[in-house]
Amino acid sequence: SGAAALPPGQVAEAGLSRTLKEGSSGDDVKVLQQLLQEEEVYTDGLVTGYYGPFTKKAVIRFQEKYATDVLIPIGLSQGTGVVGSRTLGKMNALLAQ
Repeated sequence: SGAAALPPGQVAEAGLSRTLKEGSSGDDVKVLQQLLQEEEVYTDGLVTGYYGPFTKKAVIRFQEKYATDVLIPIGLSQGTGVVGSRTLGKMNALLAQ
């Protein structure tokens, strides 16, 4: 893989394609954690590739930060900590920038 050639902070696969929740793991969770750090909602966590309680709290902060795009259209006022379709859409839009 050419991951070693990427500039610091850049990830090989900029895109999330599956629902992520507590207990998930994999490279896409690393992408998620890096994005949460860039969004300054995951200041206490590490990029491990494991979706644990710190990642869940950060996802809730992300969802509430972007509530007008993620939560309000589906009738929620508080984040769930599950990266579902609306959260994935917002995250992928940010990753594409």
